[in-house]
Amino acid sequence: MNREERRRFIIERARELFARYGMKKTTMDDIASACGMGKASLYYYFKSKEDIFRAVIGMEFEIFKRKVEENLSKAKSPQDKIRAYIWTRSTVLREMANYYETLTSEYLEHYGFVERERQRLTDWEIEMMRSILEEGVRQGVFEISDTKLTAVVLVFALKGLEFPWTVEQDIIELEHAIDLLLPVLFRGIEKR
Repeated sequence: MNREERRRFIIERARELFARYGMKKTTMDDIASACGMGKASLYYYFKSKEDIFRAVIGMEFEIFKRKVEENLSKAKSPQDKIRAYIWTRSTVLREMANYYETLTSEYLEHYGFVERERQRLTDWEIEMMRSILEEGVRQGVFEISDTKLTAVVLVFALKGLEFPWTVEQDIIELEHAIDLLLPVLFRGIEKR
């Protein structure tokens, strides 16, 4: 294994440990053991457990982005892209145990990198949603005067639904909730 492959291997093993035991309870010894290497060797690749955790969070965010982009590429219309985005976002976040651990105030207070990574992901989501909305405006299916503001509102509305949609609901309930949300989003609540 070359250096980069070894780093990725360590990140993947650490990701499993952090997801199972949490960042606090996982030690460098645990990570080294899971990788079949000595702790001293681990320090050749990473300076600290926090450095490994930072890499794990970065990996999870990249996985999230890749899966969203993958499912968006399969959707045809702007409406289908929004549905694919909401569905993928909810189901992938459900799988990201380390992401949820970072939502606690302790992590946000002590690990500024977590907040920076979360902000980077939020910025990416807003731009991605803005491009879908602009595509819909160009195709004449959406009538939106400010696609940037609308994208911000939609992304933050979905962030507000993260916990109930990804932790508290099962997949069937989630699908039903998305199906109820989309007509409100696309047609509004006013009687026409």
